[in-house]
Amino acid sequence: MDENRTEESQRAVRYSRVPFPQFTDRKVTATEDNIWKLQRVKTDITVELGCSRMSVADMLRLQPSNSTDLNDPNLSQTERKKYVLRLERQIGEPVDLLINGRVFAKGEVVSTDDGQNYAVRVISILTEEQRIDEQLRRLPH
Repeated sequence: MDENRTEESQRAVRYSRVPFPQFTDRKVTATEDNIWKLQRVKTDITVELGCSRMSVADMLRLQPSNSTDLNDPNLSQTERKKYVLRLERQIGEPVDLLINGRVFAKGEVVSTDDGQNYAVRVISILTEEQRIDEQLRRLPH
């Protein structure tokens, strides 16, 4: 059986070019009709309120606060850290709106008319340069 493998590996392998059509001379134009077709495509939008960086040890110390009064003045900062995950974002700072993990807009957290749900008011759509800056900012340090 080893003789067959040796024989096969010593045979000359022939390569030939595959004729691909040339696409460089073709122009792709977006027409309004094409854009309207895309408008029916559904996508998920994620709203990112903030993020935090912590050690695994600190993460393992997190606990549900159930009946703990987080406003209790006698609660130490160390004790409070067991129940609260602090975000890097300030209150009132715009939140990020993402499609496929990429920021495309900024928004403001608001409540719905009935006050039962959160909503996001879009306050700006990022330019291409701003989107690139946001992606660079999100790279791990």
